[in-house]
Amino acid sequence: MTFNTNFSYAYDKPATSGTIKTCPEDFRVVELPDYSTSGSGEHVYLKIRKTNANTGWVAGQLADFTGTSNKDVGFAGRKDRYAIAEQWFSCYLPGEQNPKWEKLEVEGVELLDVTRHTRKLRKGDLSGNFFELTLQQVSPEPEDHQTLEVRLQRLRDSGAPNYFGEQRFGRDNGNLECADKLLKGCKSIRRNRDIYLSVARAYMFNHFLSTKISEESWSAISDDESGPMYGMSRDPRPGEDRLPGECERWCEGLQKLRVKTGSRNLKLKPRDLHWRFEGESLHLSFSLVAGSFATSALREVMDYKESDH
Repeated sequence: MTFNTNFSYAYDKPATSGTIKTCPEDFRVVELPDYSTSGSGEHVYLKIRKTNANTGWVAGQLADFTGTSNKDVGFAGRKDRYAIAEQWFSCYLPGEQNPKWEKLEVEGVELLDVTRHTRKLRKGDLSGNFFELTLQQVSPEPEDHQTLEVRLQRLRDSGAPNYFGEQRFGRDNGNLECADKLLKGCKSIRRNRDIYLSVARAYMFNHFLSTKISEESWSAISDDESGPMYGMSRDPRPGEDRLPGECERWCEGLQKLRVKTGSRNLKLKPRDLHWRFEGESLHLSFSLVAGSFATSALREVMDYKESDH
């Protein structure tokens, strides 16, 4: 099946180009917690710096090291794999259990801090993420810098469509293929059910927002306006009749699986956005609220490509 992931731009597609993630140091992420740890409790909290490592894989390595099950390891959100990312994990280790953390040796994993808390770290337990990005192979020409400056100022002032990033859909949209099978009743896909359900809902949300931009214009969307995260609903949700054809069966599947509906803000607004040019590089730093993707902000500035890994 072919999936359309060419979503509308807030204004127009950028003409200038660049490359992201040429090396891990070019894509840095720091998780911003929305809690304070108590220093005691049944859950050990670990601040990890991971390099070119998948968040779920790191969680599995921690489970193996501590002798716990994967379900006893928590994290607030998945971070980019091809990056240097700092984030917290929790491990359920009640009583006096205290592994010799200095013996934790996992490729691409560095332990920065250890403490304890009274509850497991769960998805969404963060206020946002801070990003430091370096784009390479950017034109050094003054007129191209001026074009990028205009787009960066517009991003700072007016934000960008709060699309789920393309990485959510997997390489060659492989995650969408699995989501399609799951929502059409394929039982062999059930193992990663929650992941593929989120992929399907992300795709549907992106299409809702893309259609709204093309039909109403970006300027007509207010800063606090939200759109539907499709799921179980007695009545059709807004925009459901204008989703791609494959989504009709998906709506039925979400109903059968009793997935709760939700909402998501239509705009993302970077906080403390700063930039500087250096030769053929563009350095960016900014913060985003939890759930927003740096690449969704970046696509409004530059027609970027990701380096081969």
